[in-house]
Amino acid sequence: MMRRFFGAITASLLALVMNGCLGVTLNSPTTRPVDLSTPEQPRPPGPDVAPVPVPTGTSPEVAEYYYRMTEKPSSLESMTVDTPLELSVEQAVVSALENNRALVVEQFNPLIAGTFVDTERGVFDPTLFAEATLETYRQRSFNEVEGRLFSLDGDERTIVGGISQQLPTGTELSLEIAQQGGTRDDIRANDEARAGLNLTQALLRGGNLAANLAGIHRAQAAALASAYELRGFTENLVARVENAYWDYALATRQVEIFEESFALAQRQRDDIHTRIEVGQIAETEEVVANAELALRRQQLIDARNDREQARLSLLRLINPPSARGWDQDIRLSEKAVIPEVRLGSAEEHERLATRLRPDLNEARLQARRGELETVQTANGLLPRLDLFITLGKTGYARSFGESFTDLDGPGYNVSAGLAFELPVGNRAAKALDRRARAGYRQALHSIDNLQQLISLEVRTALLEVERSLQQIDASAARRILQEEVQRAETVRFRVGTATALDVARVQRDLLESRINEVEAIVNYRQALINLYLLDGTLLLRRGIDGPGAEEVLF
Repeated sequence: MMRRFFGAITASLLALVMNGCLGVTLNSPTTRPVDLSTPEQPRPPGPDVAPVPVPTGTSPEVAEYYYRMTEKPSSLESMTVDTPLELSVEQAVVSALENNRALVVEQFNPLIAGTFVDTERGVFDPTLFAEATLETYRQRSFNEVEGRLFSLDGDERTIVGGISQQLPTGTELSLEIAQQGGTRDDIRANDEARAGLNLTQALLRGGNLAANLAGIHRAQAAALASAYELRGFTENLVARVENAYWDYALATRQVEIFEESFALAQRQRDDIHTRIEVGQIAETEEVVANAELALRRQQLIDARNDREQARLSLLRLINPPSARGWDQDIRLSEKAVIPEVRLGSAEEHERLATRLRPDLNEARLQARRGELETVQTANGLLPRLDLFITLGKTGYARSFGESFTDLDGPGYNVSAGLAFELPVGNRAAKALDRRARAGYRQALHSIDNLQQLISLEVRTALLEVERSLQQIDASAARRILQEEVQRAETVRFRVGTATALDVARVQRDLLESRINEVEAIVNYRQALINLYLLDGTLLLRRGIDGPGAEEVLF
């Protein structure tokens, strides 16, 4: 009979555990791979890029973006003190991904967020418990017959052990085995053993499966949101690195142009000085030449300072392993050339942005968390009504340890009942529910507002790409014409029909046109980077794999 009783208790406990835990599917926030509409012809594999195997199930539109760097530019080795850093765009990006300290700090956030999922799951883990106590005592009593005090010595021993678990169904279970016994001078030893099953089932508040699992689902959404946040940070870092690379390229080229201009101004000053000495032109022309030379010196000083600032900014982002630290020289291996790309329509880039933008997907996950919170607060509006059942068998014996043999005897206990609780007015729960629902509606409106802002940003970025592309041709045409004007003005100066001031003016215009031409190319490359950042495809186009590359369905 004792075996049948323990078998029934164990079977009941296992059935409830299996039904309450293993039968519940803890769904993660739903995502799906993004089906890219070909807005741009990706750069084909070349000396610095190679195709990477495409994951199974990837759509053809996505597959064409899977390129990665080869092993050659994947890392930067430590350099000697006097070695300049040979750097391509791909190497700069890889170095930043490997060494940027801000990114290293940011990568801990998803790890930390993931621990909260296990914390929430731990609420439904079974718990083993055990307790043993030993108490000795001496009681003092007064004997009225004999008129004196006397003492009674005794001891009590209690051992309790078992397992308890809270199930997602709102069920609290515990199976325990206890033994209690003791001795006293005036009473014979009497031990008691008990085995029992305690069950409490929430019928209203706390009995909603979805509400009880909401904490796990919210933690999962928060962990996934942290992954999208990391992706957004990485995308911004890659964009900053590429922009910094081209800023340094522009600054370097500007220094070269200003050095050439300064050297030209020096030659013209010397030529004017020679012509003055032979009496070909007036002495006043030398003042103009000296003033122009001083201006070019000022411009060259500013250009070199801008280049130094751009170098430091790039070093801060890529943080290369170098013995020179901030003094490390950088030599760029790529020139400011015009990339050949085929852009899609504004609608195509908008569709990409609404599916891939990490901040939008993160906002959707935050709204999902708000929705789950409303499920919990709605459950909190209900009164508490719990059903509790206790089943137990009891055995008795004269000696400690033998009471378990009497568990198949007639001793037992069964109890059942209901417990009800409802705060008067329930104002706190109602306020929490109103707050959660208002926050959820606010999150939905924020998503709509963010989508509109993203659409505006993408369209503005696309306009900037088109404008900067047109400026390349316009600035090149202007530079060619200014070279012709400069040659003509120089000839006029040599024959005496123009002054040194006229030549200086056209040379300034030529200098400005040369700077503008290089700026137009760099602006176009940076406009493309900004467009890819805003439509959420920058990492895909650079072949950088990472979490958060899928659309959050909400």
